[in-house]
Amino acid sequence: MMSMITNYKGFNRVTSIVKPEQQFKALFDQFEEGILIVDHTGKIVYANKKYADIFSVNFNDIVRKKFNKVTHDEALDFAFRNKTKVLGSLRFEQFCKNIKVSVYPVINENGFEGLVALYSLLSKERAQIVGDSTFNKNNSCDDLKNNTLNKKFDNIITKNKDMYTIMKSAKKAAKVSSTVLIRGESGTGKELIAKGIHNLSPRKNKPFIKVNCGAIPEHLLESELFGHEKGAFTGAVATKIGKFERAQGGTLFLDEIGDMPVHMQVKILRVLQEKEFERVGGTKSIKCDVRILSATHKNLEELVNQGQFRQDLFYRLNVISLTLVPLRNRPEDIPLLLNHFINSYQKKMDSQVKSVSKKVINVLQNYTWPGNVRELKNLMERLMVMTESEQIEIEDLPSHLSKLYKVNSISPICSTEESFKTLEEYEKEIIFKALQKFKSFNATGKALGITHKTVAAKARKYGFI
Repeated sequence: MMSMITNYKGFNRVTSIVKPEQQFKALFDQFEEGILIVDHTGKIVYANKKYADIFSVNFNDIVRKKFNKVTHDEALDFAFRNKTKVLGSLRFEQFCKNIKVSVYPVINENGFEGLVALYSLLSKERAQIVGDSTFNKNNSCDDLKNNTLNKKFDNIITKNKDMYTIMKSAKKAAKVSSTVLIRGESGTGKELIAKGIHNLSPRKNKPFIKVNCGAIPEHLLESELFGHEKGAFTGAVATKIGKFERAQGGTLFLDEIGDMPVHMQVKILRVLQEKEFERVGGTKSIKCDVRILSATHKNLEELVNQGQFRQDLFYRLNVISLTLVPLRNRPEDIPLLLNHFINSYQKKMDSQVKSVSKKVINVLQNYTWPGNVRELKNLMERLMVMTESEQIEIEDLPSHLSKLYKVNSISPICSTEESFKTLEEYEKEIIFKALQKFKSFNATGKALGITHKTVAAKARKYGFI
């Protein structure tokens, strides 16, 4: 097939104009592989229908744009920089699809004309075969040979640049033994990042043990972490191995570290400093070779100032800090996540839902998502069960989201004749019109996806009450 593409008499014209000939487009839209054509400057000049389906993009949104601004594709980048082919390079795309990538340079008497890249979706079984036999077999690019970033973070579905920066930082952090503090709101994927760091680290074949510091009763936390000896307290009928011992040689992930009682923080600090501990009721020191990763949704600096978190422990845990981006600041990820959840739930639930309408996508991209990706996942699970058609529409949404669509439909914020307004002016107008429509703070808050207290505060700020 590659020979047919590169030898096609219209290829040179395709790489120099935005729209390929109609017969060319019709032909390539029939292929099972995704096709992407890049010109000698790195601009995308053509993508077939299959490519758009695989990557959930619209051709009009990517045409004439530099490929490295549209896709984080190391195979394509290496082939472009080195004017060479890359064959059989398997990557785990960020929205959980196994994809075989093959990139071919087009070189003629005029020199380098561009690249043609082919993308094939693989089953998990086929991906394993291809990965074992042909991954980077035909090139010597170190970046490609060590292309484990998406593989180890393949459950983090994103094309957000800030999230990619975070994953790159996490990859660097994985190579060392320093502590890492992962910050972010609930539901942003802190545990996924922690697991990715562990799986990329030299400790990847050792245990990854998670402790939710906020879910264990305070009087049991020390025993859970350090274990106890038989007879250490009433009910201790046998020796118990704690989380630190279970994680020996591996990684201990202290989730919601901001909820840890101060008296336990001292004990954690000692382990970090001295690399040893004793079980509850024990006298023997146990050597500890464990890497500590921690996570919180709280402001630890503020807790330190309030005396609720030890400053010395904070510095110990915060050697490397990663702050995850909330979903409301990643609207470009909403279509990717929707596509992923539809594919995931279709088979499990035998659902007939295949797509989401543009109006629904627009609503979801403008919602505040206090529960982040976890909230979106739960919403999609509900919609996949309850929706009776092949496409999710506004009327299928729960009331707090369908009302948001109605609020946005009251009137445009800024018409083409108006000059641009400040964000504060936008906010003032939205709050005013929503209050006019829904009358109460509670109803307005539900419609806008914020608390009634926030609505009241905004109303006072703008002089509505």
